[in-house]
Amino acid sequence: MERLCQSGFSETVLDFGMFAGGFAGKKRRAEAETHWQEWADRYVEEAKRQGVLLGLAFAPHFESEQKIPDSEELEIRLAEICIQKSAQYSIDMLVVRSLVGGSYAENFAKNREYFLRLGRMAQSAKVRLLVVNSYRNINGHLVRGFCGEPAQAVAFVDEINAALGAEVLGFCLDAGVCNLIGINMYDFVTALGACLQAVILRENDGVHDDSLLPFSSAHGGGSRMDWLNLIRGLRAVHFSGVAVLDFRTTLTALSGLLRPAMLSFAHKVTEYLTWQVQMEECLRRYPSRVLFGAGNMCRAYMKCYGEDFPPLYTCDNNPQVWGKEFCGLSVHAPEDLRSLPEDCAIFICNVYYEEIERQLRDMGLKNPIERFNDEFMPSFHFERLESDGWKEQVKG
Repeated sequence: MERLCQSGFSETVLDFGMFAGGFAGKKRRAEAETHWQEWADRYVEEAKRQGVLLGLAFAPHFESEQKIPDSEELEIRLAEICIQKSAQYSIDMLVVRSLVGGSYAENFAKNREYFLRLGRMAQSAKVRLLVVNSYRNINGHLVRGFCGEPAQAVAFVDEINAALGAEVLGFCLDAGVCNLIGINMYDFVTALGACLQAVILRENDGVHDDSLLPFSSAHGGGSRMDWLNLIRGLRAVHFSGVAVLDFRTTLTALSGLLRPAMLSFAHKVTEYLTWQVQMEECLRRYPSRVLFGAGNMCRAYMKCYGEDFPPLYTCDNNPQVWGKEFCGLSVHAPEDLRSLPEDCAIFICNVYYEEIERQLRDMGLKNPIERFNDEFMPSFHFERLESDGWKEQVKG
């Protein structure tokens, strides 16, 4: 927990499954259950001591390989306790994995009864339940499991909520599962819409169910995950729920000596993904805006956002382009920024973010300063500026 804080993280999740190892041993069930709750209490107390927020919890889920006697019965009981403990810890949402087994119809009926039972408890405890997409392993071939496709997921959530008469059940999208079964994440996210309350960000190679740090499973110069469609989908629904960065496979594979550095890097990945998902929300936040830079980033901005979020103008440190026009914008000298109202945001469209921000602050500007570099644009364009062809792009 202390290392998380040192790495910059201020929030984490409570995975009740972390403390459920005792159920696989020879201890009596009641004794194991007592131990399990004690460890959860200790974890929460340590989080409070460190000032780390707990915004989401996960109920235990047992795989068949664990060979736990009466695992389904145990899973149901522990899920019920997790609802009570989540309320006790002031955790608003609890992710519960669906039960498995039987035909599709049998599985649907079993999970309907299961989530109605849990939903009544959660409603009373004022805890939001989240069901998560799953897959099935058929002789080594991974296929869509319960709530593994958009239409089924939305229909199930709607049916449970209708039966309970309240918005008790929401959805948690596991991006790693989507990658394993080859489903379009933009379609999934946009179909879920407002019922999407959490997303698990983890990477794998599309074959093995690993939890790797985003962008770390690379092949042929790119990630094996379709981050483009996931980010675009989250933007499309104006996602403001909980994002869980799951990179346990990456972390456990490292030497303990390297883990602190990996945690710090993971925090930067988190900041990057948050920045990219919230790009449009950031633009929408301000009543007016100007750009700093008259190059490819400015061009990308105008291509994708110029109509919905038109800048007043752009400016540039190159005096040769002052007074000219670029992508429909007049190019100003940085000194002209002094006349802006203080609520007008300046979006830096240049990779020298820190240097330009320091320049603007040294000028005494009090305006909000944001960074623009949309790597998941709504559309792509492939024309780039050549250093000797800038004149063709600039009118004046």
